Amino acid sequence: MKKISLTIGLLCCMVLYIDAQTTVESIRKEYSEIKSSLAMMMEEDGIPAEYCQLHVAQNLPGTGGHFEDVLFYWGDNDDDEIYPSHYVRYASTKYNYAAREFYEEYMYDQKGNTIFIYARTPDFDFDNGLIYDFRFYLNKGKVINVIVKSSADGGKTFKDVFTGNTIPKQYTEEFNRCVSASKKYKKLYDSIDNCTLL
Repeated sequence: MKKISLTIGLLCCMVLYIDAQTTVESIRKEYSEIKSSLAMMMEEDGIPAEYCQLHVAQNLPGTGGHFEDVLFYWGDNDDDEIYPSHYVRYASTKYNYAAREFYEEYMYDQKGNTIFIYARTPDFDFDNGLIYDFRFYLNKGKVINVIVKSSADGGKTFKDVFTGNTIPKQYTEEFNRCVSASKKYKKLYDSIDNCTLL
């Protein structure tokens, strides 16, 4: 009886692992498709553009010029409209504070749930001058894969720091910051989309 219970338990774990891997692979595939579509839209004679860009420029006390560029890419909902409503599929943002540059990407499913977060930050280990790359894969709000890398040469080369399906304690604050930012960018996209003509 114990052998049967153990076998069933192992099979359940394998199914969950395979399901998580399939989801990570499907996220990677969709990410690649989005990046390819955006690249073609940016070409001079590329496919028709369907994205939104926002540029913010301001002078901040103590750090000087601050610039933020946000790009949104959307998908069409399956409503029966001539001009279907949209949902945000992807958002990227590049911004600076003084000489420190940050870059983040967020992917969403059709229900508005964040499914992928990429963040490059020099702030995580500022004292040692390291740049960190974080990749968080999510399925229905649950983390299914985490990849953390660091660079000591300004982002030219990266070494693996952590790979797993849970978030170690030292990365929890960065993950929570990114989740909060993903919600903020979704809200920003929704506001823009609701105020445009189509």
